[in-house]
Amino acid sequence: MNTVVLNLRNFRDNATIQKLHAFSKMHEIELYLVGGSVRDLLLNRKTADFDFTLKSETIQFAKSFAQSINAPFIPLEEQPPTARVIVKTQQPTQTELCLDFTQFRANTLTEDLCLRDLTINAMAISLASVMETDNPEIIDPCNGINDLDKRQLLFPSEQVIIDDPLRLMRIFRFSAQLDFHIPQKSFRLVQKHSNLLPNVSPERVRDELFKLLKNEKSNYYLQQMSKTDLLSKAIPNLENSLDGWSSLERFEKIPIPESLSEYRAEIETYLNEELGLFANRYTLIKLCLLDPENTVEIGKRLRLSRKAVKFLKCIATEYPQLSDEVLTKKQIITFLRNTSSEWWGVLLFSAVILSIPVGMLKQIADTYYQHLLPILKQGKLISGEDLIREFQLKEGREIGVLLKQIEEMQYNGEIRTRTEAFTAVEKLIQKENESI
Repeated sequence: MNTVVLNLRNFRDNATIQKLHAFSKMHEIELYLVGGSVRDLLLNRKTADFDFTLKSETIQFAKSFAQSINAPFIPLEEQPPTARVIVKTQQPTQTELCLDFTQFRANTLTEDLCLRDLTINAMAISLASVMETDNPEIIDPCNGINDLDKRQLLFPSEQVIIDDPLRLMRIFRFSAQLDFHIPQKSFRLVQKHSNLLPNVSPERVRDELFKLLKNEKSNYYLQQMSKTDLLSKAIPNLENSLDGWSSLERFEKIPIPESLSEYRAEIETYLNEELGLFANRYTLIKLCLLDPENTVEIGKRLRLSRKAVKFLKCIATEYPQLSDEVLTKKQIITFLRNTSSEWWGVLLFSAVILSIPVGMLKQIADTYYQHLLPILKQGKLISGEDLIREFQLKEGREIGVLLKQIEEMQYNGEIRTRTEAFTAVEKLIQKENESI
């Protein structure tokens, strides 16, 4: 066991934590702050997620505490019994505090800690000790404090990998998240057991992969995974090349080209929208850059959401439209219409792998906001009912053809009002009649 001085003021001053401490004392429950929560306190990292563990009756305790503060209670797992309590506050701004409660996975707390993924996540502190003493005692059976000091990542034992091979990926994610190094001892264990990763469900592998992809320097850590043969196990059918690594590195350095800086707010909002758990457009573009040819199949094998796979398919299908260095305004409009709501994604992806002049990037964005968006807001100028009423046409193919022609003229800027649309229809009908 180790004793250190922590800066616990913010934690102790939290009203929810104070209520939790009082509730656990009233019910004579020994509650421990554990895992990443202890690690983050030692590193002075801000967090709104706290993990606690207790010996028994975990679900009932969490449910009773949630009821006592009128907060949502969510049972998460049966083995080990795990539940979540979510607390929303309005002062000074709206925030959400997430408290997870997990039952010991072994007979004692020390044995439980030794079953965890990394030594730096295998520490615990009694909540009573945190709240009532200035120098709370840290329970540290795996020497995690020493590894924090050295900023290194070690497994508590080889067995923890065998118990859950996803930890092979997790060590790289924590390396990226905390900027800690992976010693050769850990690296060799990953190499030794990389063949175990396919035993993990695709959903868990996917979620861990996308947590890593969210990091701004994921390229480096993915390459480290590749050296251990772990990446090919995580991403089936990946055919990565030097071009793929270079493209990913360029995108991470400059995800938004300077010529598009005036649209930065719009682009960031677009990239950060999640299309599935942990998968937003920023991370999906990275996945696509790794292997553009197989990205749709990879997305399906990783069991990404339909929205995410659709996004990948749009990029893979539509980016060749921008292979020409100079596009006419009509070609730009066609590109924007074909890519619909995902044109930003295709454009940013293409800017990395194609030789597109910087001026062309801005011209495409300007065309959308200055020309196409007003048309989309305006909507269709006329409908099929208008044609039937004004020109005594019958329902059928002719109406569809006319509406398509009018839509093309509207998007190309040839007509702008209903009056101009009716005049155009009249000319089209007259021309058709003359050709008969």
